Amino acid sequence: MNVIFSFDSEDYLTPEAADAEKWWAVELTRRGLRGSFQCVAELIRSLQKCGRQDVIDAIARHEIGYHSNYHSLPPHHPVALDGMNLEKGIEWIFRRESSGLVILMETFGRMPVNYCPPGDSWTPHCLLAMASAGIKVFCGAPVAFPKPFWYCGLLNVKYHLSFESVFEENDGKKAAAWFKAVFGALAKEVGQEGILVVYTHPTRLVTTRFWDQVFYKGALPLRRLWKPAPLRGVKAIVRIKDRCRLLLDWIQAMKGVKVIDYAELYARHSRKRMDLQYLLDECGLKPGEETKLPLRNSMHGDEFSDSLQNIKYKWSLYQDGFKGEKLRKLFAQLAWTAGKPTGDRLKT
Repeated sequence: MNVIFSFDSEDYLTPEAADAEKWWAVELTRRGLRGSFQCVAELIRSLQKCGRQDVIDAIARHEIGYHSNYHSLPPHHPVALDGMNLEKGIEWIFRRESSGLVILMETFGRMPVNYCPPGDSWTPHCLLAMASAGIKVFCGAPVAFPKPFWYCGLLNVKYHLSFESVFEENDGKKAAAWFKAVFGALAKEVGQEGILVVYTHPTRLVTTRFWDQVFYKGALPLRRLWKPAPLRGVKAIVRIKDRCRLLLDWIQAMKGVKVIDYAELYARHSRKRMDLQYLLDECGLKPGEETKLPLRNSMHGDEFSDSLQNIKYKWSLYQDGFKGEKLRKLFAQLAWTAGKPTGDRLKT
């Protein structure tokens, strides 16, 4: 089985979060493991301003993904794009996100391999825009298929198990046993040749809650009111680090487990890829004409289309009452980009 260690690197308000980013990168490097760090551009700007080149250098030894320009600052993608057509929506994404992609390319000297959405902000416009920009993989997809799947020109893969799920448990043996049991169950679900994504938000190693609570419910207070997240005590941080080291060692020592990154995952699926160029070719379109991809009514009872229409936006940063109903319709109209309605789209 294949395992990806995935890190949502995003907290640009809490100075101590930089040390957590470095800790994870160094722990992987010490073990000869390659993780994938999905970086928010504003975090990289913050690290540069604070002179934390050591953190950037530690992350640079691993795969680099993109985690948006400003992450939690409204307007959030689904809220802004609900009801917007592909042409205007893709343009909106490029205007908001292109400068963030540039920061990552300038900093790390390479194009990010993958894109991870802030929260559950999965939209067709963003998928197509990222595919057009050269991104290969969309990670953290909300569609609950156990295997990677093609959609809107990107290879999509869900997150499976978070290190954070055992942070608050005081009993280390109990926490480790629970993690191992869930890992084993997920391994059976994805299969021997499948992929299991183990993820975390590095900032949670040192903070008692998420850093972006100030932006909950669509709030955007004055910058001087943005506060760092509250910190854990020293003993709690040491306990969590020890627990994570043990779990990393346990996964690495498992027979039949190989740690890969998103680039290798893409390479394994690329022979039968339905990337953006494939979609354009199928529709007789030229590069740059992704906004002209047809919207088709899905077949009733199709599992994939039904799952797209049942997507629920639950991120606590959305304003109360937001449902994204028009987005769900657009998702379903682009279900054909995942393959034929015979179930082939679920095969890997």
